[in-house]
Amino acid sequence: MLISLAFTLLWTYTLFSQSTSNTFSYTFLFIDGKTKEELSIKIQPPYFRIDRPKDLFSIIYNEREDSFLGIEHRDGRYWKFSWPQIQKAVQKTKESSYKIKSDPFTDPIEQSIEDILNPPLTTHYGRYEPFNPPPQIPWDKSSLTRSSPYGELSQWIAKNTEAQSVCWLGSFSDSEIQNWDQSIGTLRKVCQILSFLLGEYAWPPKALDLWSSLPKNLGIPVETYWTQENKSLQLFLIRKEVLSNNTWIEPPKNYMMEELPLLEEYKNE
Repeated sequence: MLISLAFTLLWTYTLFSQSTSNTFSYTFLFIDGKTKEELSIKIQPPYFRIDRPKDLFSIIYNEREDSFLGIEHRDGRYWKFSWPQIQKAVQKTKESSYKIKSDPFTDPIEQSIEDILNPPLTTHYGRYEPFNPPPQIPWDKSSLTRSSPYGELSQWIAKNTEAQSVCWLGSFSDSEIQNWDQSIGTLRKVCQILSFLLGEYAWPPKALDLWSSLPKNLGIPVETYWTQENKSLQLFLIRKEVLSNNTWIEPPKNYMMEELPLLEEYKNE
């Protein structure tokens, strides 16, 4: 009898574990003045996806392969590139190699001619590690708390910033919080590479800076407030979903693949 009961409990636990997904989708409302936009992050390592429905654009990153898949929903097309291949291609010329090895956001006028003609030999890739490492922003926990659909929220205030930045963190499961913390650095890398190559941000960069600097294992940002260029910006978590399949890691079957002209200068050198 005990053996039968134990087998039943084990089978039930195994079935539940197999049917439980570790894939989460977080949809945020981004408010920039009078402009509102929904932004979504889907997380199932090694895959990460950012959706910007307003711009009819999605980007999927495969961390294991270090590859990108961009989906243009406006005309039913998609493009791909491998970040290691881009790195290798641009090292063939000194000019492009310098673009990768230095901060593309630094004004060349501020650099000496020696620095421009003789870039450092240390290989730097993207803006994630060499150009702009995650900021070290100290945070203080305030005494304020409040309830929400995501449990009790605790308020954290960033110190030593030009304007006050505030995050309200929600209490989620330990495994979900850990998964979130590990993913933010990767998402920040993805956004900085896209910014470097295409000149566009897939996610508000300041939000990722703030999130990556928060103390770990405390919660997931449900509300984020910051000021940029004298404007008040906000991100609100409006929807959290558990995904039961991984169809989102591929483009729709009726979409056509195309070459992205902006990447040709890197691919063909």
